[in-house]
Amino acid sequence: MPWWDLGTGAALALAALISLRSARGRWKALPVDVALWSGFAALAASALWTQAPSLETLLRWSPLLWIPLALRRQHRAWHEGLIAGGILLSLVLMGNAVWAALRAQSWDPLFYRDFAQLAHQHSYVTLYLGLSGAALATDLRFRGMIRPLLLGLFALVAVLAGSRMGLGAVVLGGLWWYTGRTAPRRLLPWAVGLAAVMLVAVALVPSERSLGKLTKADPYWATGSVDTRVVQAKAAWTVISSDPWRGVGADAVQDRLDRVYAEWNYRFGLRRHLNVHNQFLQLWAGIGLWGLGVWALGLAYCARRSSWNRGAQALALTLVLMLLTESMLERAMGVVLVATALYYSLPRRIDGTWR
Repeated sequence: MPWWDLGTGAALALAALISLRSARGRWKALPVDVALWSGFAALAASALWTQAPSLETLLRWSPLLWIPLALRRQHRAWHEGLIAGGILLSLVLMGNAVWAALRAQSWDPLFYRDFAQLAHQHSYVTLYLGLSGAALATDLRFRGMIRPLLLGLFALVAVLAGSRMGLGAVVLGGLWWYTGRTAPRRLLPWAVGLAAVMLVAVALVPSERSLGKLTKADPYWATGSVDTRVVQAKAAWTVISSDPWRGVGADAVQDRLDRVYAEWNYRFGLRRHLNVHNQFLQLWAGIGLWGLGVWALGLAYCARRSSWNRGAQALALTLVLMLLTESMLERAMGVVLVATALYYSLPRRIDGTWR
């Protein structure tokens, strides 16, 4: 569950050990394994050209090593676990929020961070429920009204959690999957265009996140979802510019960002010690282009070995869009969710399975 990093990590690590034990010496690496392991290798190898990552950072990234082992041949169990977890997560969050609202005699606990705080972080909740919804949508055992009711529950909880960037990523990924299965391909450009208009309206129309705040984001006043990300991306580029090839070290990025925030008098960023909220820029600042190149080699090796199915494409699109607006590898649960989503969105055999 998203609110229990230690429990999730221990369960999946144990599953990886069981997977290795059950293989009885017949286990071999798959291209999808290499794609994930190369991410950990990039972080570890960055010690050769920049500041070495701490043991804590290496442990936080360790799911990239053992999640491929834990999920091997476990597609059905993964689907069932996500569906059950999504239902439980939704009911717990809704019940907790209603109880808190009654006690406070206020609607506030039903929305945004007050609603999602029990489950760790609202963008993680959104991605988790998106994965749960993807599992549910392809599970033939849910018939009649059960499937739309559960999908509606997941959507309601994701909306109340309030991660607009996450919702946009999940919606676009879902559209890509849906149009490839049940709608004429010629409708895809219109669907994507409509989704883009809706996203722009949600993100930019409110006064505190207006287009002016996006194009002329002022660090002193930035507090909204959009203008803060603009400021943080500019701060990240300032850090990257100091050494784009080698980076400054994964553990040094936040300190460098705080220095830039102090120079710019970015009060909101200093108070919350905000990361970049863009995983690609965060990695570039930390491990440089050399590190990104190591991971890219692993991903390219995997991509050349197989083909994507439509569902995997949708997951990949969702994850890329999420990582453009969130630095998810900076927390343990983020690494678990990213590694899991990567495992199921990377190229597979034509029949959609690894054997």
